[in-house]
Amino acid sequence: MIKNTPTICSFCSNGCGMFVRSRGGEAIGVIPLTGHPVGEGRLCHRGWNRYQNLRSVNRIDRPRIRDGSGFKEVSWEKALQKTADRIRGLLDRYGPESIGVIGSPWLTNEDNFRLSRFCIHVLSSKNLDGSFRFAGASALTALGSAFSYPFGSLGTIPRLKECPSILVVGGDSHRDFSPVGSRIIQAFLRGSKVVLADATVARKEHFYAAHLPYTLQQLPIALAEKSDILDDVQQCLSHKGLGLVFVADQVHPASSLISLLGLLSRLSNLEDSFPEILPLSRAPNLRGAWDMEIRPDEEGLNLHEMLERDDGIKGILIFADDLLTHLPSEPLVERLKSLEFVLVADRFNTETCRIAHCVLPLPLLAESEGTMTNCEGRVQKLRSALPPPAETRSVQKILSDLSQKVGSPLPDHVDFEVRKEMSRCVPGYQQVSDESALDSLPGVLLPGEKQLSAGAVFPESASSSSKSETFTFVAIDTLYGWNRNQMILESPVLAIEYPLDPMTLCISAADARALKLRMGETVTVRSKEGEVRLPVQPNEDVPVGMILLASHWKDVLDRLAGKGSVDTLTGSVYYPALSVTVEKI
Repeated sequence: MIKNTPTICSFCSNGCGMFVRSRGGEAIGVIPLTGHPVGEGRLCHRGWNRYQNLRSVNRIDRPRIRDGSGFKEVSWEKALQKTADRIRGLLDRYGPESIGVIGSPWLTNEDNFRLSRFCIHVLSSKNLDGSFRFAGASALTALGSAFSYPFGSLGTIPRLKECPSILVVGGDSHRDFSPVGSRIIQAFLRGSKVVLADATVARKEHFYAAHLPYTLQQLPIALAEKSDILDDVQQCLSHKGLGLVFVADQVHPASSLISLLGLLSRLSNLEDSFPEILPLSRAPNLRGAWDMEIRPDEEGLNLHEMLERDDGIKGILIFADDLLTHLPSEPLVERLKSLEFVLVADRFNTETCRIAHCVLPLPLLAESEGTMTNCEGRVQKLRSALPPPAETRSVQKILSDLSQKVGSPLPDHVDFEVRKEMSRCVPGYQQVSDESALDSLPGVLLPGEKQLSAGAVFPESASSSSKSETFTFVAIDTLYGWNRNQMILESPVLAIEYPLDPMTLCISAADARALKLRMGETVTVRSKEGEVRLPVQPNEDVPVGMILLASHWKDVLDRLAGKGSVDTLTGSVYYPALSVTVEKI
């Protein structure tokens, strides 16, 4: 007999509704949930393949601990005791500031809430963060600065199609997030003026009324100076009810987004006309993890600081995140590998699991209960479609057992009890204790903050890098960035559709002809920091004067850009556009 379990897709921040179909304890497919406010009875190709990772053979079967250069499987009691002993040892020798805890946008709100309480009340540590320090933290910090926190829901996906004009920052906003992309097309068909801001593409799709060849850092300056921007484009961006869509995972200084928000507010010149804002993410619960305060306070260390300092963190506890794939530079990777103790609690056997000292198996999201908060600020229930394997344990159970063994028992609350506590403690989440509202099709939409904070400061963005050299080098987050979601790697179809980008430099076809370069020929690229030799890939879509490289090639970025730049507001590492020379070998 086939069982259909209503739940939400957990591939990205859209949170589309679906049924997971199962038979005899095995997932056999999915069907979209008709009438859901985000998906409207549709799924993207990732959603349709949602069930495949539930059949993965790469699951972590049992707890294991490092034994020399390898691992051995052990009982839960031994693994938890070993972990507790190592934690107590670090606390006794170095104090609570020696331990860092990493939460995850691939955990439910309830589990992230539990994790923050475990870090603060059991470990007495203030070093709490997520891998989104190198992704969405910049955008969420900017939104929290521009609006009085909590900013709640700043826009909804259904309302996007009603916007008279839409500013899309980065072309992958419509390509990679189909519920948003479909609303952009619907808005275009209804007469909306859609403007694309993207410095890394030379051509625009037909539904864009204009193309602004600027990065997020350059855009506020260009708009303020009105350089090369037509009056009708400026007018589009001043429309009441403007839509603003961008991918929060693309790391820029938080000040750039703050400046753009301030500029759009001044262009509209109307207090009640602030845009419908949709900060998209490839992680399903970025907003929820942020709202559950998976981030350090003023006295704690963020993830970059935890791994940058040689004399600080001695041990790190990582929950549901393949952290190695998110670290932006090789020195940070090596630092993680050198720590005295690394605990990983996860679902699949990832690269991070392989460098851990202790590994604990978690249930999959489809084997779990709880809530997630999508990019709109919509809190929805995740329901268990399959029973978890016997050897897995929930975050709730792991933290409860660990806290007992460490000597500071943590209340072992079930999810609805945690939601009651969340409603009291988490700003903006007062309604999540209403179980009937959560059980409804739309879930709970957080109350929105539609006015800029009275104390918001709008800094000027840094000017774009010098173009005195021959080319501008840009590290881009490509489609392979989806593979930082381990569920895609564990789906045979999606692993093929999102392959590893080759270590090649994309260059415009015109520049390739000028340099007499053919596909695959090698060039030397030099910056002030160093040089690399790589093959080229001519591409008609790349702008003249620019070369692009996928950002996951960390060793290449280290050689060309050094340690990168650190955003002073967020501690996030990013790679600004570099001026480089290109020479054919």
